[in-house]
Amino acid sequence: MAKIIVAGGGHGAIACAAVLAENGFDVTVYEQHKREDMGYDWTDIFDGRTLKPLGIPYPEKDKYTVKSDVIFCGPSENNYFVQRSPKNQPEIRMERKDIYNLLIDFAVSKGVKFEFEHNIKSALLAGDRVTGIKTDKGEYYADLVLDGCGCESVIRKTLPDCLGIQKNLKENDLFYVYRAFYNRKAKDTVENRFKLTLFSNGHHGISWVTTEDDYTDVLIGRFKPFNKKEANEALAQIRAMNEALGAKKLRGGSFATIPIRQTLAIMVADGYAAIGDSAFMTTPLIGSGIANALKAAKILADVIIADETKTYSAETLWKYQRKYYQSVGMIITPFALLKNVVASMTPEQIDYVFDSGILEAKSKAAKIPHAKAAELSANALEILVRVRNLFSDKQLKKLIGNTITKIAKLSLLISSMPKEYSRNEVQKWAQKYNRMFD
Repeated sequence: MAKIIVAGGGHGAIACAAVLAENGFDVTVYEQHKREDMGYDWTDIFDGRTLKPLGIPYPEKDKYTVKSDVIFCGPSENNYFVQRSPKNQPEIRMERKDIYNLLIDFAVSKGVKFEFEHNIKSALLAGDRVTGIKTDKGEYYADLVLDGCGCESVIRKTLPDCLGIQKNLKENDLFYVYRAFYNRKAKDTVENRFKLTLFSNGHHGISWVTTEDDYTDVLIGRFKPFNKKEANEALAQIRAMNEALGAKKLRGGSFATIPIRQTLAIMVADGYAAIGDSAFMTTPLIGSGIANALKAAKILADVIIADETKTYSAETLWKYQRKYYQSVGMIITPFALLKNVVASMTPEQIDYVFDSGILEAKSKAAKIPHAKAAELSANALEILVRVRNLFSDKQLKKLIGNTITKIAKLSLLISSMPKEYSRNEVQKWAQKYNRMFD
């Protein structure tokens, strides 16, 4: 029976652990928090259909609500466009702690063991093969380590340089978020229950206000770190634009960092595979990564189970990376290029785009987040061409022009990913891939 260590309790990592344990693997999850402390004190939105392929039961009806339409606004909030929640495949909103309870209970029922309150320090190595993990409580060895430690993973950062796996993040790779829940002040009808504003109050980032029957959910996100004082100043300005947002904090009020960059170029090595935030599986600009990680969990588990060599080497695990990129990565990576354009624009330029009507303000639903890869590239290219034609700023036009070219090339580059793992060929491909986002 092969022994597998899951380093960190990410959503995808736990789901993968459950499938592996069900198929006879000896799986242990090492997590830094206590079980009751896992997960931020807030809700998450994800595609509930990603649970079924893993065998995970759909949550009880009292544990989720259906995501409402999202109103996207420019900084002035003069114009907007609507992303409608599909009626036949709605995303669901759940408390993050309830998501963890669902995943952990399922994993335990399949035989996964959990070791909480383990502060993971590093990977353990034999040459350039990962053989286990070191925590504050000891050293633990296994045939394979799944890295679910998050975007600042100490496992990934302590891998040998010769593997070519990116360790450190660049500027604008992370999004800094403050989120809290407040009382609902006004009980009259709210036209826009889920309103997301780009570059709110002139800051590069977003804010959203979700108005529910008994509370309001506020998120402030920026490309640069900010503190509690700055968050409170932003909240005061947001309240002035949202009558329903009260001043009494009900819960939350914490800061977090979210990866908003392209998926990791190399996700596997001998005895190692990254999943979830450790492999940057969130969708840039949108931020959600749970559904992507759950899709990755199924792919990774299937590849591990099918490894007849039982070596769990980079060569056998490479199928996981290829399948993930083909089914998910190809769809979400263009958003990283779009993010770079948005991050370079001024609030006035963002407002000008909304005011121009090219985003189909107040009309059709935005289809990009639900599109297939080809549709996504076509929509992204069309929007960028329109935006470029709006402006006379030479530097911005050049950036947008370069981005248009890169999006057109990106799907071809991903399609050209080596079919078999060769360290030299894979690292050459990874260098080309990463240069696309410089």
